[in-house]
Amino acid sequence: MKSNARKSGAAPAGRRNREAEILQAALAIFAEKGYAAASIQDVADAVGVLKGSVYHYIDSKEDLLFQIFENAHGDAELMMRELEALDVDPVERLRAYLERGVANTLQNLELQSLYFRDWRYLTGERRAKLVERRRQYDRYLRDLIAAAYKFKGLQGTVNQRFVSSFVIGGTNWVADWYRPDGKDSPAEVAKSYAQLALAAVLGVAEPAAAARPR
Repeated sequence: MKSNARKSGAAPAGRRNREAEILQAALAIFAEKGYAAASIQDVADAVGVLKGSVYHYIDSKEDLLFQIFENAHGDAELMMRELEALDVDPVERLRAYLERGVANTLQNLELQSLYFRDWRYLTGERRAKLVERRRQYDRYLRDLIAAAYKFKGLQGTVNQRFVSSFVIGGTNWVADWYRPDGKDSPAEVAKSYAQLALAAVLGVAEPAAAARPR
């Protein structure tokens, strides 16, 4: 997004609402058509404004894609802070991370589809920042797995980079087959996937313990 609004402090409510409207429209259009095939004109038409008006809020189409992902990263960081505040052991914290991650994927199918399909269209500093974000999440998951191993007294025999990649790939794949109008609820799928991931990583399939805020 353009930086001049940030320099002058918080943007007026009307501007924030229009920015949010533009981002939501772009997310839906990019997810449906693919980033490469979509245009700023498509976004303007969806919002009901002239194409030139959209550029009051963005610098480019790539800027739109990047800001959509930035908002998603902010939500992910909030989730991680909430996980750290849970009064649970390392295994339950890992379970909570997996369960919440899958639930978030199922509740934001358009975003997840766009993220894993089209993130490579970002270039320069935007791409570098997103790549670093992805590395941070991978390191965070590896730390959760290592803490769970230690808590259970287990000795890992597989490179933890492979383990985290296996878990990320397996849990993210759910977005490819899940249908919101199906019989399986997001909560049920998330709980089952977290259980499966724990069994694969730790060799255990224990029932979830109650989590309490600190």
